[in-house]
Amino acid sequence: MKKIVQVPDLGDANEVEVIEVCVKKGDVISADDPLIVLESEKAAMEVPSPEAGKIVDIKITLGDQVSKGDSILEIEFQEISAGKKSNQSKTSNLNESKAIQSIPIPDLGDAEDVEVIELCVKVGDKVNQDDSIIVLESEKAAMEVPTPVEGVIKKINVDIGDKVSEGNIFLEVETVASSLPIPDKEISPPEAEVPAEGDAQKNTGATLSEPQPVTQSKFNVYAGPAVRKLAREFGIDLNLIQPTGPKGRILKTDLHRFVQRKLSGQESSGFKFNQPNVDYSQWGKIEEKSFTKFEKTALKNLHNSWINIPHVTQHHEIDFSLVSGIRKSKKKENISISPLAFIVYAVSKLLKDFPLLNSSLSESVDGYISKDYVNIGIAVDTERGLMVPNIKNADKLSVQEISENINELAQKAKNKRIKPEDLKGATFSISSLGNIGGGFFTPIINPPEVAILGLSKTYQKPYLSSSKSLKEKEVLPVSLSYDHRLINGVYGAQFVTSLDAILQDAKLFKKI
Repeated sequence: MKKIVQVPDLGDANEVEVIEVCVKKGDVISADDPLIVLESEKAAMEVPSPEAGKIVDIKITLGDQVSKGDSILEIEFQEISAGKKSNQSKTSNLNESKAIQSIPIPDLGDAEDVEVIELCVKVGDKVNQDDSIIVLESEKAAMEVPTPVEGVIKKINVDIGDKVSEGNIFLEVETVASSLPIPDKEISPPEAEVPAEGDAQKNTGATLSEPQPVTQSKFNVYAGPAVRKLAREFGIDLNLIQPTGPKGRILKTDLHRFVQRKLSGQESSGFKFNQPNVDYSQWGKIEEKSFTKFEKTALKNLHNSWINIPHVTQHHEIDFSLVSGIRKSKKKENISISPLAFIVYAVSKLLKDFPLLNSSLSESVDGYISKDYVNIGIAVDTERGLMVPNIKNADKLSVQEISENINELAQKAKNKRIKPEDLKGATFSISSLGNIGGGFFTPIINPPEVAILGLSKTYQKPYLSSSKSLKEKEVLPVSLSYDHRLINGVYGAQFVTSLDAILQDAKLFKKI
């Protein structure tokens, strides 16, 4: 029997975004398997399958906005006869009694007397199946031990620092008898595929760092069940992973990349954010506020960029008189063009002559990737923070088309309608403070890009003409930050002076 699965009640949320599709057409799934992941302004939630069956059709895609009652997908469920339903109902009623399940330490391979380095629960906590209970550490790796049942923690028989071996009863869980899986064989832990020290050195020429306690919380990172399972198998702390999925979601490829870097010795020693622990209340009234998820992501990305990229910033004053004159003449024709559009247009043309600024360093930093396309990122200030959507193939657009693109992307960002593809693929970014004021500044590079151009507010500057008379011209302060590993000072200075020259070339703007 085929059924349509719909978006459940979302509480006070109206439209939410689909940030992950966990299944594909033809998949055979079990009851409660995750189908999709939705994200509102407040949280992410998985939508589980109500029954076991086979995926027949998927009616949504990544990035869609959905509401309560919208169709998600179509599933062909397994029909259960009336007799079976009756028997199941009777069995269910018989099994609703509570019972205490003793949980033993699982098979530890060749390890004995491993140390308990973390307790993830306390007596009275309610746990779901596969929730982490304790973390053990041997000489080779750290591993989480999950609970095989759902219930309430009644007793914990171990403490941090204790030594345990396979078969030791370390936990007692009170659970409904019908949910108790009675294993026919010993419980096997997730396999931690950690190579022996000798093999790691032989294959990579690097030594793995000492294993660290796994302290991740399943509630402060965005990752699907399959990714979390893989992380447990590798013994990876998800808090250490740099996510690349939509809305900061961790993908399997992020885990693979993390392990590869560890084995190759590319992983850094581990920079930690820290601030002095000061009691500010001793000087007056204070209020402690938390960052939003969006702000936390921005904080980490900006800080990582600053500590990993050797920034150099080249400042220059560009003669903006020609562009201002063109804009005024167009206003008389009732045509409004953003001054930023002229900059984007000029930069997109100039990047063809300065291809290094449109490139990215390779992941191993032993070369770089040259790109034939030009996608210009535009920093947009929103209520949630700075977003940088990009104009695709800007070098093939007119000034008017670029201006329309800027307005459209800015509105989408401010109205929370920006799509993931709008935020991906930029080759060069521009950050403008022209409407705010100030002079020069140092914009921070947005990796994997290698440069960003900062624009400040124009002003009238006096100068002596060739006839020695005092005149004024409109000047635009610009600041080009670039990655000094790829771009040298001469190259950066040549770019900004060439940008100055091209913005004074009337032939360039004959067709607006």
